[in-house]
Amino acid sequence: MMPNVPPQRSNMAFVDGTADAAEVNINLNVGTAVPSSLFGKVQQYYAYAVNGARRQLAMVRPWKEFFDRQCFLPPSGLSESLSRLNRNINYYYHNYMIMAILCSSYVLLLNPAFSFCVALTLAMWWFVGTKRVEGAETNINHFIVLNRKITFSQAYLFIAIFAGISFFLTNGSSVMFWLVLSSVGVVVVHAVLRKPQVEEQPFSFV
Repeated sequence: MMPNVPPQRSNMAFVDGTADAAEVNINLNVGTAVPSSLFGKVQQYYAYAVNGARRQLAMVRPWKEFFDRQCFLPPSGLSESLSRLNRNINYYYHNYMIMAILCSSYVLLLNPAFSFCVALTLAMWWFVGTKRVEGAETNINHFIVLNRKITFSQAYLFIAIFAGISFFLTNGSSVMFWLVLSSVGVVVVHAVLRKPQVEEQPFSFV
């Protein structure tokens, strides 16, 4: 009778690079573990943001090709303008995202009061949302700030009022106008004036 030998992990490497199921499960459990502390959550969100930014930057088209002056020609009409807009946005999508972020950041730097109020509003919304998730697990509809009990409805109402007043006092409508003009306008102008690449031509049966 054969003795019971515990299963051992094989050292054989797979051709497709897949790992053992146990190892995959361990990695998934480690990667998806939710930290309990506030610092751990911020660190986890920061890691997600960095990994996402790296993936997006890896798909950016060469900037030399993006700013090639020989490829900038005015369109012949409205149909060609719309065709260029559609093709270039699909082809240079990640480049346009970076351009829009840079232009929007420049406008926000010129309006520090508006930027501070927006950041503070988002921070308060995130804080209340985090407390609400924690309270939902224990059926608690409030949290404590400076030894004072505040319900989630009161907190969201305060955030809405603060956002409206700060938007009015910081001339938010003007800032939003320049944000849209600087980001969307730059993208549209580049996409319309740049001649699409040959390989971007759509497939045709004719």
